[in-house]
Amino acid sequence: MKSHSKAVKTVILTIVFLILLLCGIGFIYVSMMMSRLNRSDPVNSEALQQYEEQPSEAPQWAVKTQQGVMNILLLGVDENDDGSDGRSDSMMLISIDSDSKAIRLVSFLRDSYLEIPTIGKKKLNAAYSNGGVALTMQTLENNFRIDVDRYVSINFENFAAVIDKMGGLDVPMSKATCREMNKNIGTHFKEGINHLNGAQCLYYARIRHATDEFGHDDYGRTSRQRQIIQLMIQKIKGMNLLQSSQILYDYLPYVKTNLNDSEILYLASIGVDLSSYKIESLQIPAPDTFTDKSDVPGAGDVLVLDLEKNCALLRQFLYGETIPSESSD
Repeated sequence: MKSHSKAVKTVILTIVFLILLLCGIGFIYVSMMMSRLNRSDPVNSEALQQYEEQPSEAPQWAVKTQQGVMNILLLGVDENDDGSDGRSDSMMLISIDSDSKAIRLVSFLRDSYLEIPTIGKKKLNAAYSNGGVALTMQTLENNFRIDVDRYVSINFENFAAVIDKMGGLDVPMSKATCREMNKNIGTHFKEGINHLNGAQCLYYARIRHATDEFGHDDYGRTSRQRQIIQLMIQKIKGMNLLQSSQILYDYLPYVKTNLNDSEILYLASIGVDLSSYKIESLQIPAPDTFTDKSDVPGAGDVLVLDLEKNCALLRQFLYGETIPSESSD
């Protein structure tokens, strides 16, 4: 695996960017753009059903779906030397709620200790390496009892160029993150707003060894990822149609998805309104809903979740459901 590929393990910044661009370009360009998507990994209901199960620790609730809410799992993957997808240790759900006019981002921490079909209790990031997209999607759906049937993934090897084509991003940075970047990649950033190019955005979004208002370790890393996503969305709002369409045309071939044409057309139909949607974010496991456990055989250091609490919080966040129950599905 190339060293540059190893350095780009942040979740989905490009993925969200490309989805939102696709939503905003309008029907005239949609057919041409859809033909450039990579659909070589067709994850369908049959592929997901082979991993469908009810984990013993998960609440006995039916999987929640709701009309007007579209959940899309966003994955960032490294590329192996043979060109195939390598590993993904970051996962984020983007939930588009056309009724309440909201985009909700949910980060799932990779060290979450969950029941994964066919391999047992492991860290969440083991799902992708053992069964790819399908196993990852169904592991999340099984444990958290929410609909996860759609995905978009992108290889990070191409991500820095996307940010550069946007002209970079102005990123508010803490003293701790400036110190990490200055020490490790030779930058000279100071606390406050700094202009970052593509490679610098990638490095910033994957920093773990910095404690600031975002937290530490994976907590800080996933928070910075959501920060970059929101900055990208704001930048997209200021782009004209020609600029956004050209970026989209260039980089869609690097995107894999199982979104069908009608779903993409639906996203395009609400694309004009998406720029005005409020953006909300959540991290799973949420604070005070898990414990750290060290030296678990075969897994190492993990996060042991109170699944019922996290399921309830997630369903409330995505669907406004205060107390999930069978009768509410």
